[in-house]
Amino acid sequence: MEWLYEGSTVRKTLQAAIAIQLVTLVTCYAIWVYQGCDPFMPFISDTDTNPVSGVPFTIGFSVSGLLMALLSWQVFHLRSDWIATNSGASRLGLLNASSAVAAFFAGVCTIWIAFTPWNEQLALHLFQAKLIFGGFVLWAILSTVLASEMASLDARFEEVYRPRRLRTAFVVVCASLMGLSVLQYTGASFLASASFESYLEMVELCTDLSIPEMSRAALFEWAMVLGLIAVVETGLHEVSLLTSDE
Repeated sequence: MEWLYEGSTVRKTLQAAIAIQLVTLVTCYAIWVYQGCDPFMPFISDTDTNPVSGVPFTIGFSVSGLLMALLSWQVFHLRSDWIATNSGASRLGLLNASSAVAAFFAGVCTIWIAFTPWNEQLALHLFQAKLIFGGFVLWAILSTVLASEMASLDARFEEVYRPRRLRTAFVVVCASLMGLSVLQYTGASFLASASFESYLEMVELCTDLSIPEMSRAALFEWAMVLGLIAVVETGLHEVSLLTSDE
């Protein structure tokens, strides 16, 4: 199984995860628009309610979640080797483990949500979405802190830390603005809101998403997910540094 942790293998997993996630998002949105649905602005999960775009949604997010779960273990292994061979880095072990657990958990939940359309199981779907976003945002923050600590021991990792810090900050801002936009429309009671139920009826028709607050929230969700993909992309350079002595 050592081949699984080789630099070339981990980089291919990273590239596949990024590519599949982007293709899934573009495909689902393109089909949504082609089917005559309002282009501005569905939540990503809204595309799963359409029978046509729901197919690539399920396949794409299942594979993406699987790859992210695999990556969490691969990167954890590489970082653990680096920590073991660098004096003063032993304190990073818990941070590395926490980051890996957050990514693995969010990846598994991504597979789970791919088979749970919100128009069939709304409460469960929203619960899964909170776990996914919370897990990946936590992973991005922990990975950024870890890169900062690694840079303090090896200046080469500064090239990983700088872009990751900016991209993670972007993700946190988008997540906050998404939550604020939803609360502006639904109030404090998200699930019990009658206004939210009216939004769900509009999405099922998929022809007129004319609620500004929800459209803004959906836009911030797309931006947040793209930001998370950008954070994943920083792993390519990190893996190159972690495996430079192979």
